[in-house]
Amino acid sequence: MYTTLVSAAASTGTSISTKLLVLIVVVLIAVPLLRKLRKAASENRKRRWVEQGLMDPPSARPESGERSK
Repeated sequence: MYTTLVSAAASTGTSISTKLLVLIVVVLIAVPLLRKLRKAASENRKRRWVEQGLMDPPSARPESGERSK
């Protein structure tokens, strides 16, 4: 019975580390993609608002609260 518990614990440990590795890879891929998607959606929304006259066009100089890249 003890050998069964040891082998079950060993197999669970490898599956947990494999799952953790898969989760890390998914996060490393998903986070930049989601940021890019949110940025594109924001730019499209702002462009549409400017076209519809709901927002003034962005100024050439960023405001003090905005970050520049």
